[in-house]
Amino acid sequence: MHWKTGIGIGLGMMGLAIFFKGYVNSKKLDLTRVALAIPDLSLLFDGFRLLFLTDLHFRPRSPHVEQLLALINELQPDLVCLGGDYVIGPQALPEIERFFATLSTRDNVVGIYGNTDYRHVTAHDRRHWADLLPFLTNSAVCLERDGQHLWVAGVDDPHLGADDLPLALRDVPPATPVLLLAHSPEVLRHQLDPRVRLILCGHTHGGQICLPGGRALYNNMPFPPELSSGLHQVNDAQLYVSRGIGSTRIPVRFNCLPEAVLFTLTRGGEGG
Repeated sequence: MHWKTGIGIGLGMMGLAIFFKGYVNSKKLDLTRVALAIPDLSLLFDGFRLLFLTDLHFRPRSPHVEQLLALINELQPDLVCLGGDYVIGPQALPEIERFFATLSTRDNVVGIYGNTDYRHVTAHDRRHWADLLPFLTNSAVCLERDGQHLWVAGVDDPHLGADDLPLALRDVPPATPVLLLAHSPEVLRHQLDPRVRLILCGHTHGGQICLPGGRALYNNMPFPPELSSGLHQVNDAQLYVSRGIGSTRIPVRFNCLPEAVLFTLTRGGEGG
């Protein structure tokens, strides 16, 4: 065997090994637990547990479908929030419809749309999804416990410039803490309403392919890599950017495992 041929075979095998490692990573699922103090959180919502799942990007026969359903059944959160970008393409619509149909048996699920939900999904499909689950498109819902309230608002996709926070908050009373769902951190291009205490985002996949230590090489938005994942303080609000569940283009992840996030909310000030 010529030495150049041997080197080529060796490099090819190394490349396959690296790809296989990234592919295996993309099928894993981390559970991140975050405790957050929310100013003015109502007393009866102290200890409220919220599971955030975003950027599912289901593919045909995705293992994440059963993983996530099992996780929800195990954790029994008070609320499941879905952050958009649900399928890799039309070929995965049966997977997400089965997932949504299963979740529709619960009364504590709410979602928003992301950019691929407009690129890969028809308006007819989105209407069908909305028959199964409530989706917030520049709107809000009020959760109630014995006369005390927690508002959850959702904006349409900021990456496409469809977000309208004033419209989403139009029914929210003054001086009421709000949890905001926004597919992308690009919601920060506009001034935040002071009622917003927590913002849950995805879109970046945490970079998907990162340097050791988790620094993103690319995050598909005009913000610095530091905002690609994790918890950040933005004025009076806390921002959490999830690494998400799925992957796009090449199904690999390096130094950036898929992530479901379980938040436990506690009182951080006087409540109502």
